[in-house]
Amino acid sequence: MTGDPSAIAVPKPGGEGPGEHFELTELARGPWHDGAAHGGAPAALLARAAERLGADEDLRLASIAVTFNGPVLLGDIEVRAELVKPGRRQRVVAVAIASGDRTMIEGRAVLIRRGEVELPDEALAQPSVLEGPEGMRPIDRKLWADGDGVAFHRTSNSVVSVMGGPDRLGIEGAVWIRLDVPVVPGEEPSGAQRAVSAADFGNGIAHPVPFGEYVFINCDLSVSLLREPTGEWIGLDSRTELDRNGTGLTSTKLYDEAGQFGVASQILYVDRASG
Repeated sequence: MTGDPSAIAVPKPGGEGPGEHFELTELARGPWHDGAAHGGAPAALLARAAERLGADEDLRLASIAVTFNGPVLLGDIEVRAELVKPGRRQRVVAVAIASGDRTMIEGRAVLIRRGEVELPDEALAQPSVLEGPEGMRPIDRKLWADGDGVAFHRTSNSVVSVMGGPDRLGIEGAVWIRLDVPVVPGEEPSGAQRAVSAADFGNGIAHPVPFGEYVFINCDLSVSLLREPTGEWIGLDSRTELDRNGTGLTSTKLYDEAGQFGVASQILYVDRASG
């Protein structure tokens, strides 16, 4: 593992396979297993990979839906992106992260052209607004999952609470999140990368049962962006509903300081934590 990593994923030349090769560093570590990533880190990498396949026509990331086939392990990974549907106005990209012969996460993204379309005022909904991050309560990181080491949720992001949050129990929670490290060294994360990275926090922001006593791991992540967010801070207004069948659903509204720009959802695997 890279000492004192500079980014979530550090390029590694000469790997096998056609994709980009990286070391997924400890800055990506998640709350459920020391050797596995928080979902936001690989999701941001896949958003970046999809965006690169639209850069020639200045297409933007409009949506991405990924499925976790299991834990995304830290260490050597291959990021794959393949154009499924070409076009100048809309493209579909298949994305995946693999390690050896195992595909750990995969999904599809939609890229859409940036345009200027005249629309009547009455066709434009007034976006809802989340109170901004200035002066909000900092999260008590000691109450957020177990441990105090380097991890994506503790080290790579700043989090402040508008209502509830990861250090407090509740069906609903609202926070602002700022990604403080690059996804890849030397690159400023795009607005879409920041949004996708933050969106995976939804089930930690609104958790009706406590860390340590329960697991509530998201099996997927779907993010839809009406427009590109601006600024470094991404607001989440999340709600998690649980069922005794061992399933949860987290629904999240996504904000920048201009208002709501997107939505996200996660299906959760819910169980008592093993002793």
